[in-house]
Amino acid sequence: MKSMYVAIDFDGTMVTHKYPEIGEPLDYALETVHKLMEAGHKIILYTMRSDTEKGDRLQQAVDYMEENGIKLWAVNENPSQKYWTESPKIFANLYIDDAALGIPAEVTASGRLMVNWVEVEELLVERGYLDE
Repeated sequence: MKSMYVAIDFDGTMVTHKYPEIGEPLDYALETVHKLMEAGHKIILYTMRSDTEKGDRLQQAVDYMEENGIKLWAVNENPSQKYWTESPKIFANLYIDDAALGIPAEVTASGRLMVNWVEVEELLVERGYLDE
């Protein structure tokens, strides 16, 4: 499979919703993203977090990913697209986000969605993005 750009959300996707803090890791999130990296895909952290006078919320997410061995290709951008478009929309071949329609997710007691990474990995294998 050709290398793809994979845009991955943070809160509710990599970790539980606890913003502005960093939530607990979601089961199999890190393992699955490691498999995507090993398959040669470029990982883009795609999040609403930002660094403001209230705190370095975006940097905390970047640090979390890097401390857990996730090599980010980019954060909230796709650097390659500046060569072929002026659009601010981030181009990716695949988006993994708790807010995406159809994403395998579970509803928590608080009513928030959390990505189900076991089912996401099954879909990635089924569609040829990852080897079994």
